[in-house]
Amino acid sequence: MPAEPTEETVLERRYLSALAAGDNSALGGLYDLYAERIFRYAFRMLGNRSDAEDATAETFVRVLRRASELRADGAFRTWLFRITRNLCIDKMRQHKLLELPADAQYGSPEDRTTLRVTVQQALADLPQDYREPLILCDLEDVSAKEAAEILKITVPALKSRLYRGRRALRDKLGGALERK
Repeated sequence: MPAEPTEETVLERRYLSALAAGDNSALGGLYDLYAERIFRYAFRMLGNRSDAEDATAETFVRVLRRASELRADGAFRTWLFRITRNLCIDKMRQHKLLELPADAQYGSPEDRTTLRVTVQQALADLPQDYREPLILCDLEDVSAKEAAEILKITVPALKSRLYRGRRALRDKLGGALERK
């Protein structure tokens, strides 16, 4: 027996059908549904608010451009994350982002922002093959199957990258977390 569609899935289908039928205002509904997650994904990929905002906006511009081709078949979210991923990769090729110098001090226990930046920097230092699965699965709660589709790899390959990425992240953060 198929699972009951979630409220989000029902809304997504409604907006996609309206957008495909020429109702460009339905893009606002899709934006409301996904913009925050797309922004978080882009921010975690790029580590820069301005670039993440640009990637988020460009993602939805591309949705609007392809509105007549959209289908309410359940693959929209995967496609949306794939667009964002490609935009982030293009942006990373343009320039390397670094928010903190490597010798910055992280010893202040009350400074949670610094810890977040430390984690973000450690994540950014991981190879892209490890960073992307971690962001999708662990931070954005995308299923392994969907993340594999977004990254165009098999589920076993995704799980291997997740395992290795988590281990590498733990190794990078070991010293920073022990100081807290």
